[in-house]
Amino acid sequence: MSMKKKASNSEGAKTLGGIYLFFGDEFLVKEQVNKLVVDFLDPKLRATNLMIFDGVSLDAAGLLSNVRTPSLFGGPRVIVIEQTTLFMGRTDERKLAAKAIESWKAGERKAAFRAMGQLLNLAGLGPADVQDDPEWVNQILGDSARPDERATLARLAEAFLEGGRAAGVTGDETLVEELVLSSLPEETVLVFTAPAVDKRKKIFKTVEQQGHVVECSVQQEKYGTGLEKGFFEERVRDVLSRAGKEIAPEAIEKMYSRSGKEIRQLESELGKLIGYVGERRKITGPDVEALFSDSHEAAFFDLNNVLRTADIKRCLPALHENLKLVSHPLQTLASIATEFRRLMVAREMLFTVFRSSWKRGMTYQGFLPVLKRVREENPGMTHKAKFSLLVMKDYPLYLYLKDAQRFPMEKLTRIMEAVLEADVLMKSSKLGAHAPRAILENLVLTICTPADSKADREKKAG
Repeated sequence: MSMKKKASNSEGAKTLGGIYLFFGDEFLVKEQVNKLVVDFLDPKLRATNLMIFDGVSLDAAGLLSNVRTPSLFGGPRVIVIEQTTLFMGRTDERKLAAKAIESWKAGERKAAFRAMGQLLNLAGLGPADVQDDPEWVNQILGDSARPDERATLARLAEAFLEGGRAAGVTGDETLVEELVLSSLPEETVLVFTAPAVDKRKKIFKTVEQQGHVVECSVQQEKYGTGLEKGFFEERVRDVLSRAGKEIAPEAIEKMYSRSGKEIRQLESELGKLIGYVGERRKITGPDVEALFSDSHEAAFFDLNNVLRTADIKRCLPALHENLKLVSHPLQTLASIATEFRRLMVAREMLFTVFRSSWKRGMTYQGFLPVLKRVREENPGMTHKAKFSLLVMKDYPLYLYLKDAQRFPMEKLTRIMEAVLEADVLMKSSKLGAHAPRAILENLVLTICTPADSKADREKKAG
């Protein structure tokens, strides 16, 4: 996370109050707000002096009135406006629409309605606009959207309004800007949170000048499927340190291999581990194996990582869950193609640049000096490109090389041929138009069939 402007010290903040804007990952945003509340408000005052407004249905006039009205009980106050679109730009509309559609398809109604409200708010659309002019969907999604996406967004908006929900009042931005520029009552902290910001907007620049702007971002691997390793380790050690725990090196490596991209899930798993070890101070590898859930399993929709296990019992459920999330099955096919092209490159590297140094069963710590030497000896392979694996972060590359051992090159070639066959069928056949899931299931069966099996030999002969 990065902070644009910092308070001079926490005591100064407690005395003077101030204005804050936290934006980015919702879990990290809430974490920062909670830290501020703990720092600023005595626990006895939180029931009366902590006020939270829904940014989706914000009444700016009511907010101004509450800010300027002193607390009946005296003392410092924290006023939070949650997940407002005031700082977002029109270019964020499609992002909110995509989030709303994705959440709705996944059955996450609360998240879908939140995103829908933010979208209508940002676009300045009221109930009459949505109900009387169906063109609003096309204006939001553009010409490239699929019919099913348009239909989903329209149904979601209808369900949103049927529940008595409404977007915010127009003109909020001007009133809020006036509030930010005015003098806040003493010992009052005003906090805005937002999914994203448009740094060109006047209201954003005003808050940046008058207060404190904090970007809360999750650092992810560029080519991997999880969090950036340094970011992950720092967060894990910080959580465990606050609980009075330590973690063995092999345990944190095993934990990282099982973790996905979700910070909320990581925090939940760490909480379970802390409770599991009880009074014991050190967390070990067996502890992680016993309790830490594998976020790469089908339940977390990480299809590519599951496919690299070639375990049919995990791969088919993962495929079915993935198809619930994507806007079109061709996206799934493209992702599978990319994954196995990388595995082909990794397999080639095992027999070329890593031939003399890679050992089956090599640990990550043992791999690091080997990787450093390989990069130094092959500078031409460290230029950025989609399939230049030596430019990847260390740990994802280590996993690719390990997983490539499962797939002989002959098998990888057969998989890529099957990908091409699936692509042709999905784009040019009746089966592709009406049953793309069956085509992808057949592809997954090819991936999970052992290379030397009778079924595989029959496919080659045919």
